Amino acid sequence: MARNPYANTQMQNFWKETCEKEASARLQSFAKMRGQERSKPRQLEVFRKRIEDNKPSDSLLERLPPIPTDQKFSRKKADLNAPMGLDNVDASAFLDAPEMRAPSPAVRSTLYDGFTKEGKGRCIYLRNRYNKIPEDKFSFPTCSSWEYGWRLGDVIKKEDIKKPKFGRTKIVEDTFYTRNGLMSDCNRVH
Repeated sequence: MARNPYANTQMQNFWKETCEKEASARLQSFAKMRGQERSKPRQLEVFRKRIEDNKPSDSLLERLPPIPTDQKFSRKKADLNAPMGLDNVDASAFLDAPEMRAPSPAVRSTLYDGFTKEGKGRCIYLRNRYNKIPEDKFSFPTCSSWEYGWRLGDVIKKEDIKKPKFGRTKIVEDTFYTRNGLMSDCNRVH
């Protein structure tokens, strides 16, 4: 491994001296400029001059048609917070509705039965709530990622979904590889 040329004492002292010189130069510049007014940036002056140079002539402005002052649109403001298509329904009922359904009385009773440190009480309550699927806990999907699998049980039967016994699946092999030998059993290395 090559040696680092900056790791010797001479180079370290050089960098230290350079940093100290830069810091002292900044302090001297600050002390010299302390009582003076700071110069204003000239960018605004440049923009103002460009606008004045590109201003249309008065004769051109006189030839333009006048801008109509009457409004063609109604001044009635729409309530953007009101739900669409629900004019006759009380919107406050939807806004006050909780996202998560209340737990059953049996599950709620486990909340106050024992201490969490002992594995009872809140620990059992949270475990029971965790074991429920989101469709049972919520009335509607609360985040967009839930929309993909929401009410999937209505479409696919549980008997059709088979979980592997040891957590391994052959999805890629079953769906991608062909039977005629892209990856046959004899070519596979175990």
